[in-house]
Amino acid sequence: MAGKAWKKSELERLAQSLPTPIAQNYYRDKRAFLENFALMIQLASMAESEGLDKQDPYFFRLYYNRLAYLAQVSLNYQNNKGQITSDDQKKYYEAHKADYSSAQVKAIYIGFSGTPAAGTDPAAKKPLTSAEAEKTAWTIVQKARVGTDFVELVQKYSDDPDSKAKGGDYPPIKPSDTNLPPQIKSAIFALKPGQVSDPISQTNGFWVFRMTEFVATPYDAVRDDVYRAIQNLRLSQWMENFKKSVTVEFKDQSYLDEKSPAK
Repeated sequence: MAGKAWKKSELERLAQSLPTPIAQNYYRDKRAFLENFALMIQLASMAESEGLDKQDPYFFRLYYNRLAYLAQVSLNYQNNKGQITSDDQKKYYEAHKADYSSAQVKAIYIGFSGTPAAGTDPAAKKPLTSAEAEKTAWTIVQKARVGTDFVELVQKYSDDPDSKAKGGDYPPIKPSDTNLPPQIKSAIFALKPGQVSDPISQTNGFWVFRMTEFVATPYDAVRDDVYRAIQNLRLSQWMENFKKSVTVEFKDQSYLDEKSPAK
């Protein structure tokens, strides 16, 4: 491609095919980008003329990189080629409405410390041990389950200042949230409105949650998420079937157990 005359339309197609950060560099300073691009073309041409693209390790690295890129292109093509109708989306939403609902909960946190900090104010609240915190948490659970007002229990016991200031209200929790420990999320979504969880042990304390309600996000607000979910599901199903059509024969099983050579 050395010495090639590039048309404006070709350069635009090139820019649009590039990863976003690189395309941004192109439009930020076209002159600098194209001068560097020309340098790349010349260097690549020089490498080919010297046969570097046929030598190890470059040959296999280029081969592998090309396979990896084309494999991703194939997956993207499969992901986008199927038609997903509005009816498909609405049907999926109704069947998976829980996935698009958020749990509204109230929370109480009981902290503990095995080694109270030096210089602690004698008049300050004495830190609980793990055993004491767990016992307190179970006391809270028992009181809440027999009808004691949960907000009163929040004000009396909770060590979490943010939720305590809001009467125990905790940020809405979705099944897709990844910022919560799995045991907390599992415990919360096992509850029905009005139910109180068992104490949930964490590194420095115990949480007790009361389910207030589940709030379903309207379909129109998650339509794009539903579309992507269907895409991902169909691609996953296609990939599982495709894998079954690919077989690999290992004629020397001992090779698979050989370790990497020392460098």
